[in-house]
Amino acid sequence: MNILFLSDTHGKHRRLKNLPPADMFIHAGDVSHSGADYEVDNFMQWFGGLDYKHKIFIAGNHDFWLEDETVQRVQRMLPQNACYLCDSGVEIEGIKFWGSPVSPWFFGWAFNRNRGEDIRKHWQLIDKDVDVLITHTPPFGILDRTISGGHSGCEDL
Repeated sequence: MNILFLSDTHGKHRRLKNLPPADMFIHAGDVSHSGADYEVDNFMQWFGGLDYKHKIFIAGNHDFWLEDETVQRVQRMLPQNACYLCDSGVEIEGIKFWGSPVSPWFFGWAFNRNRGEDIRKHWQLIDKDVDVLITHTPPFGILDRTISGGHSGCEDL
């Protein structure tokens, strides 16, 4: 399966032109800039209209509106070939996907959890036989350097 993967479009998704072909499109969060409902709605309309066989997205730390909504309500706003994951999984063509928007606490953004037991509860939900893990935060020490040179990833992930 050929997967197109991106994240952190921060409301600028409509600027993306000539996206490459793929069997699946995955967006790993920060679909909006401020997390407002109209920003998320704009993204979901764009995302739903993309011409990919399968589509998955998760929220990110900017996506406040999604933090206050149920997975079921968000899913009802999407076409059948699109899936919203929030500490949940889906199997597509025999491949098991799991998605979580959770990130270690960072200035009180959306889906932030305290490091340690609070965030560990979310990672313990991940199916042990998952094939593709989609998170908005990276594991500690893996592509998680900030501009200041520190690590922002999650030790427990």
